[in-house]
Amino acid sequence: MPYHIRVQIDNELRCSFWYEFELDGALMVKFTHLKDKLDKADLRIMAFDIETTKSPLKFPDVRFDQVMMISYIVDGCGFLITNRTVVGADVHDFEYAPRADYDVGMFTVFNEPDEKALLLKFFDHIRETKPTVFVTFNGDYFDWPFVQRRAETYNIKMEEEIGVYNSTSGEFTGRMASHMDCFYWVKRDAYLPQGSHGLKMVTKAKLGYDPVELDPELMVRYAKERPQDLAEYSVSDSVATYFLYMKMIHDFIFALCTIIPTYPDEVLRRGSGTLCENLLMAQAFRGNIIFPNKQQESKEVFYQGNLIDTQTYSGGRVECLRQGVYRSDFPVKFVLQKEGYDQLIE
Repeated sequence: MPYHIRVQIDNELRCSFWYEFELDGALMVKFTHLKDKLDKADLRIMAFDIETTKSPLKFPDVRFDQVMMISYIVDGCGFLITNRTVVGADVHDFEYAPRADYDVGMFTVFNEPDEKALLLKFFDHIRETKPTVFVTFNGDYFDWPFVQRRAETYNIKMEEEIGVYNSTSGEFTGRMASHMDCFYWVKRDAYLPQGSHGLKMVTKAKLGYDPVELDPELMVRYAKERPQDLAEYSVSDSVATYFLYMKMIHDFIFALCTIIPTYPDEVLRRGSGTLCENLLMAQAFRGNIIFPNKQQESKEVFYQGNLIDTQTYSGGRVECLRQGVYRSDFPVKFVLQKEGYDQLIE
């Protein structure tokens, strides 16, 4: 069992509750659960999205493509940083609100001379605002790795700057902050059909408005010729990510943390089977019930004299499905035999 889960189960510690801790140097000596304190913690949340250059008809390549814009929202205030080596003109502060109830207000724009200055400005502002939750959409696989690799191009280490690093499982997490990637929630909990997991489709389905859309092939040209329009597109993604998180994900994940003995990043990312397992382990511990160990597979498995590389399906995962009948468009013909029912009744 992972050590942090063992500690939380043994000590009845859960994220999302309030505790009073007594420390002796770096060691925790005693803690008290403040059961009467039920207020939600006032966490500082930062949602961000990056726009990058790319070659025609290709996916952005971190080796030579650059970050041209970073839009982000901290505590409901909007910001945009531009890279002027790519962006054709200074972008002015502007207002963006897709709907009256999703209003961030005025976006403050920082026009930086080049990509290095853009990244340093972004890191400086993170250190200044000290967010406790970073929010992205598919940030584990695109935004964070891209920012990290581009920073390394200028000998800047992202972990030293802001404490965000790539963990052994390939997920980005913070030393002092959680990283909530909304894409995991969409895949596991949103109940949207396969093929509707992109940010635009999720925004339409869950937030109820049509976001700004732009053909990826036009982005670099817009950056040079129509920077103000590209800026609006850039901030629309961070606004959608921020409100999707605030409306659908934040309270849901932190409520689950009160019963599941692990931290928010894992509650968001792990499959429903793993979460149920953790919950059962905690309940078994409370009831003094022996919990069997997971069966360990033998390291080497052979089939007809050949060594098997892997026995699992690549990319397989458990889907949570809703229970009950919830479609009304299946025509069903019922054939009832009266004699059979009479016999059952008798």
